Amino acid sequence: MKKVSFIILLALAALFIGGQEVSDVFKQVILLENDAFDFYPEYGAILRGEGYIPDADFELMRDKYREFINDSNTNPFYFTAFGFTFHYLKDTDSAASYFKKASELAGTDYAVHLRLYQIYSKHLIKYAMDNEIEQFENIKYKIGAIALPEVALYMNLAALEEYSERNTDRAAEYLILANKLDPYNPEIIENLFNLILRERRFEYIGYAIKMVKDQLSESFNKFVFIFNLMKFVRYLVLTVFFIMTLMIFFRISDKYFYFFKRHIRLPLDKKQKFILGLAVLFVPLILQFNPVLWIFYVAFFAFIFAEKKEKVILFLMLLTVFLTPQLFHMENKILSMMNPNGNVSVMIKADNTYWDIKLLNKINMLIEEQPFNTPLLYAKAKLYKKGGYFEKAEEEYNKILLKKDDFAELYNNIGNIMYLKGYYAKAIENYEKAIEKSPSLAQPYYNLGQVYLKRMELTVSDDYVRKAKEINYDLISPFIENAEDKFYNTEIIDCSVPERFVWNEFLKKQKVSDSPIVMGVNINLISIFAFITLILGFFVSFVFKKKLFIERCHTCGKPISEGDRKRYSDSYICEDDYSSLSETLSDVFKARKFESLIRLRKKAFFKKRKFASLIFPGFSKILEGSSFKGYFLTLLTSVFILLIFSNRILISKNPNLTAGIHFEYGYIFLGIILILYLISFAITKEEK
Repeated sequence: MKKVSFIILLALAALFIGGQEVSDVFKQVILLENDAFDFYPEYGAILRGEGYIPDADFELMRDKYREFINDSNTNPFYFTAFGFTFHYLKDTDSAASYFKKASELAGTDYAVHLRLYQIYSKHLIKYAMDNEIEQFENIKYKIGAIALPEVALYMNLAALEEYSERNTDRAAEYLILANKLDPYNPEIIENLFNLILRERRFEYIGYAIKMVKDQLSESFNKFVFIFNLMKFVRYLVLTVFFIMTLMIFFRISDKYFYFFKRHIRLPLDKKQKFILGLAVLFVPLILQFNPVLWIFYVAFFAFIFAEKKEKVILFLMLLTVFLTPQLFHMENKILSMMNPNGNVSVMIKADNTYWDIKLLNKINMLIEEQPFNTPLLYAKAKLYKKGGYFEKAEEEYNKILLKKDDFAELYNNIGNIMYLKGYYAKAIENYEKAIEKSPSLAQPYYNLGQVYLKRMELTVSDDYVRKAKEINYDLISPFIENAEDKFYNTEIIDCSVPERFVWNEFLKKQKVSDSPIVMGVNINLISIFAFITLILGFFVSFVFKKKLFIERCHTCGKPISEGDRKRYSDSYICEDDYSSLSETLSDVFKARKFESLIRLRKKAFFKKRKFASLIFPGFSKILEGSSFKGYFLTLLTSVFILLIFSNRILISKNPNLTAGIHFEYGYIFLGIILILYLISFAITKEEK
């Protein structure tokens, strides 16, 4: 009885998720199953996958159940129980016959079909499972798939329970079926990915990737994806800017302090001027300015002392930071579109969900405010069609025609209504109008093929279907093949709300909320500081170009300028090294000492870079001036650091059903970051 108890719990969960009606349906199924299986409890336990099969007397059970197998018995579970007596006695044909009878008795009761599928899956009876999948297809076609999303949630919960009992294959199987029933639920896909990674069951990875691809075909999920991508990019821009600014400043810090030593005309010694440089550098923090604003202050000094290619990098980073408020405003617009009361949201949901009276009521409320809104009328018609209300769907489509707002997708969907009502001539007329309006639209060609198939004009039908495949193979081929993994498709293809309508409604939204606060600073203020830093950096670099030009000693690498540099051979060196070489009498020893100083400088610089490679990946390459490798490693590391915290900054559709199969992606990201550190350390080599 443990399994039955759990099914009752699942039914209660379905009540919480999908409403009282769905829960009552599952309760009725449980009562029917108990009536058939608990007649002989030991045998019932075997049927539920709990008993020990060798202990069962299947001959006896066949005799006992035979008296219940008659035309007056409408309980499909009796026929299932009787079929199992043949299955375990190796009479597959008889078993299949009674399993099929059970499926027929289930009719359009999706909950019974679901339970039959679960029972067969526990016994690994593939042909019976496939038959139940086929029945789900028939149910969807007959009743508009009103309840299949609830069944998908039920299957998702069942998968979590199977996984908790270490039935990994069955959990994956249930998740795949749940996705077929509701292909637009991202939590189901996430559960499958978590299961694959956690259990290393990579045989399912191809299907999981395909599920993601199908999910992203839904416009609502596209909005979520675009929103998350833009938000991630905004955080990435700021993160990379902060990290790289500090790296570049560290690279030119000796130039910065040299500037105070060489050009500040105050009665101070070198040590005092160094302290003065520190005070100037940290004065914003001393005055308790925000650390984010201090980064821009540091970026200003980095800009005026950096070399040409580093100036380009800083310019690009400051420019992207300057543009971050625009990213945020776009995020806000997208977020407003995902409001359940917004036009775009209901349009998209009408395209990608099933018959839903609550959604219809929301659309009606919006139409009261906007009675001539074409995409809302179109969405309402699609929803009526999914519920089987063909007359009402036709009325809504005709309202659009009365506005003289006709388009190809509209005629295609009107043709589908005519097709479903049996008016094939009118269906052909509308499909042909759709093709006339948009010859590159695949759906009306395919639908014409279906009409001519009904009229037994097979050659014409094949021609239209072939044309549809040529236009959009990915859309059409699953309908033609009627493959198992696409069984949720119907006989004809509706067009979604045209994407131009979705984006027109999207662009109407101009109002955005206040700008966000990043580390205590308004993002608009960050943008202003980026612009000011850019302008001031260019101005100071241009006005004081000659005075700020500082090169490095060829031997020790210290900053030098015209006032304290000496020429030795073909290079400029600092005064200290020049004095040291001058004290050497022999030219041979001078040459050796010169080479020795260069080697010592390279060795010291190598140690410094090795240490820097362990501070942050890419830092060592930035220090040596190999910008591309350094910045690429820094950017890549920043991406994975942000991914570790992605759950806190990104949004998901409904993250409340994924806790059962949990995989800690953070460990993968930490592992990749560690690999990037190792790469950074390995590619840091001593200069030759």
